[in-house]
Amino acid sequence: MRYPKRRANLLYKLRRKGIKVDTKQRTIFIPYGQQPYKHIQAFRLSKEFHFNIQFIIT
Repeated sequence: MRYPKRRANLLYKLRRKGIKVDTKQRTIFIPYGQQPYKHIQAFRLSKEFHFNIQFIIT
C-alpha cells in the first residue's frame, strides 16, 4: 500500500526542516510567525491525512 509510505515520507521531510510533529494527536507544531503553508509537507499532511496545525510561541 502506498499511503503509509507517503505519510512517513512527508513526516520525515518536515522533521528534517526542524518542525515538530506529534503523530498520535495528528498535530504539526509550527513556530508562531512562520507561514504554515510555506512548508508544502504541512499542507499535504493536513489535506490528505487530516493533520492539524498548531502555532507555538518560542
